[in-house]
Amino acid sequence: MDLGEHVGVMEQAGIPLRQVVNNENHRAWKRPSDPEGLWEQALADPPGYVDFVIAFDGDAVDQGVNRTNLTVLEEIHATGQPHAHIYAARSSTNQSR
Repeated sequence: MDLGEHVGVMEQAGIPLRQVVNNENHRAWKRPSDPEGLWEQALADPPGYVDFVIAFDGDAVDQGVNRTNLTVLEEIHATGQPHAHIYAARSSTNQSR
């Protein structure tokens, strides 16, 4: 996920940032993009790198993720905030609630 405006979501969910592929997971000296970086590879092939994808309308994930083989789990609408979309990236992910 793009942590730019929503880093608190991971903290509130109790998910350590070391377990989240995010927009900071690329080599800073490779600009404007790093095709071999973790961030770019995870956007191109989510099932190869992550269990879930979280995208907010208009953010870097929403604009750049390959949605092939992603399954929408939830859409979250909060007043005054961009809509969030949570996808399962791997079909073997336990999706029970």
